Amino acid sequence: MESYFSFVVLIIRNSVLIVTLILCFGLSVIVAEGGIERMVKTDSDPKYIRNMNYPEHWFRVLRTGIDTAREYLGNYGPLCVYIIGQEKDELKSDLIANKVIDAYCRNRHDKQVGALKDCLKNKGNSLIKRAREGSTEAYLSYVDFTDSPLSELIFINPHGFPMPYLYTRGIHEYTHVYQRAFSKAPTWLTEGSAEFLAFYIGDQHKWINFEKSMAESMRMANSVKEGEAALIDFEDVNKIESERPHLKKYYRHLAYDAGAWAVALLIYKSESKSVKQFAENFYPMIEKNGWQSAVSKYSGFDGIAKFYDEFNLLLKKSDVEQMLLLRSIKP
Repeated sequence: MESYFSFVVLIIRNSVLIVTLILCFGLSVIVAEGGIERMVKTDSDPKYIRNMNYPEHWFRVLRTGIDTAREYLGNYGPLCVYIIGQEKDELKSDLIANKVIDAYCRNRHDKQVGALKDCLKNKGNSLIKRAREGSTEAYLSYVDFTDSPLSELIFINPHGFPMPYLYTRGIHEYTHVYQRAFSKAPTWLTEGSAEFLAFYIGDQHKWINFEKSMAESMRMANSVKEGEAALIDFEDVNKIESERPHLKKYYRHLAYDAGAWAVALLIYKSESKSVKQFAENFYPMIEKNGWQSAVSKYSGFDGIAKFYDEFNLLLKKSDVEQMLLLRSIKP
């Protein structure tokens, strides 16, 4: 099985790649519970696979963001990070492109000849095709069909993301690796907490402004007409894909933007009001009690319906009241 979190695509039309071949091996023991294999804390650093003729600046920015998140959340893995880029003609050479494809596919299917051949022809080749076409992407792929399951962070043409936002993209995506150490949460909580932490930690390092970023997220959340879609609709993005595809256009607005504010409310209503306490204590509560109970207990609401009601009221509050809530949150 292979699953994806946090898929971001921007279309840019210019683009760059040589390759460092570092194979990612599962160096950690994976916790298996109820058939679900998880990421765990590890002493091993992430492994990076990248094309060395793509400007190193983008690698350094992403690694800084990822390392910042690892320091804040803990070091989880095993993790392999792919940075595939084309600013000029770095991927023009099939020799360079094929080295990237080969490294990617062998990490996944080194002992499965049939699957390896299929990957080389299709999935691996698709990464290069998208990079050559100018797509800008960042996402987590969780792979559990290998001997030791691993998380992959894949960045295609990261130069297409605005700076210094790219630092926070590394934080956001690594947060998903951390989340994979615990039980499944709803889509809005998965994306919302990754976005909130990216804004908050990014502000601490002066890469972005937390309040301005959250204000923009509130603007996006409130751009969805009342009655058309709501936070509650984004508990399970897979159901939207299969049952309510007309809501897909609000994925950014509600899973990410409204989700970030839902996490702000969750922290604000907690006993400590602390972001660090949320990062350390909330996800273990999901593991123990399930996400609905964890949200209710952590925020002090009598059931998840009460939480949703309070969140809908927050959307209607004035800008001043919303900012006061953010400023009440503690480190």
